[in-house]
Amino acid sequence: MPRFASGTVVAGIVTAALAGVTVLTAQAADTAPANPYAAGHAADAAGACGHAGLPADCGSGMRVVYSITGHRVWLVTGAERVLRAYPVAGGDPAPPLGTHEVFARGARSSGGDGAPVEHVVLFAQSGDTNIGFSAAVGAAKAGARPTPAIRESRADGDALWQFATVGTTVEVVP
Repeated sequence: MPRFASGTVVAGIVTAALAGVTVLTAQAADTAPANPYAAGHAADAAGACGHAGLPADCGSGMRVVYSITGHRVWLVTGAERVLRAYPVAGGDPAPPLGTHEVFARGARSSGGDGAPVEHVVLFAQSGDTNIGFSAAVGAAKAGARPTPAIRESRADGDALWQFATVGTTVEVVP
């Protein structure tokens, strides 16, 4: 009859394996950029369109550019390449002009208008109201109130979600 290792031996093997995985994970994290777009690498070159329509004086480096009056968003790599540009519906209140940073994200939530939303990316505040991008999953509820969310299509919301991690710059222009 085969003899199995004692609980202490198994625990030691598991601990050693976890330690090895932890070391390998730390090494990989030190060699990979936090966001592949920050280094100017385009994961989806098919969506690239150069600087088409990018507003003047909209910052530099990897960033999201949002035009309040143009109702448009651009995802710009660290190499100054526009990966994606798309229309949005602005929220109320509008975010303050200038440079902001993504400070929180949420996969799914309920919008201020009661609509279920996904890919919530928050980057500004007005008083005690958070302002950010989101994609409505369904129709807003009847009698919906205005929301500070800048609404985008689900496909565009997914692209922004992949691009704009916490700490990513968001430039808000007129």
